[in-house]
Amino acid sequence: MQETVMNGKRWAGAIAGGLVAGLGITALLVAGERKSGEPSELAQLERAAAAKIGRTPPPADQRPDAREQAVVQGAHLLLSVLAGMAYAAATDDEAAIVPSGIGFGLAFYTLAHWVAGPALGLKRPEWESDGKTIAMHTLNHLVFGLAVAGGAKAAARAS
Repeated sequence: MQETVMNGKRWAGAIAGGLVAGLGITALLVAGERKSGEPSELAQLERAAAAKIGRTPPPADQRPDAREQAVVQGAHLLLSVLAGMAYAAATDDEAAIVPSGIGFGLAFYTLAHWVAGPALGLKRPEWESDGKTIAMHTLNHLVFGLAVAGGAKAAARAS
C-alpha cells in the first residue's frame, strides 16, 4: 500500500479548483434567477433548511435579496471548499485527473442529491426529477470534480 503524504500545494489546488467551479455554478444560478424571476435551486435548499430550524423563509416565488443571496452563495462556496478538502484527503499525488475527477464528481453528486438532500428533507429525491434535471446535475458535478482534480494536480506540479 502506498503511503499518502500530505502535499500542501495539492490541497490548496484542490480547494482552489473547488472554489473556481463553485463560483462558476454560482454565476450560472444567479443568472438563471434573473432570467426566470424565480429563486434558484440553492435558494430553495437554503429556505428548506431555514424552515427546518424554525426560521420563516421568504415566499417561495420571491427572488433572494442581497442578504439571503450572500448566505446561499456563501454556504455553497463553503461546501465547495469542504469538497476540495475531501478530494485532497481521499486521493494521492498520483491520482490521474480524469478518472479521479469523474469519480469524485459522481460521488459528490450522489451524496448531495441522492442521499443527503432527501434524507435531510431539504429537497425531493433526485429519482423524482426529470431527465433534463438529472443530466444537468450530473454534468455540473462532473465539471466540479474535474476542476478540483485539475486544480490539485496543477498545484502539486508547481515548483
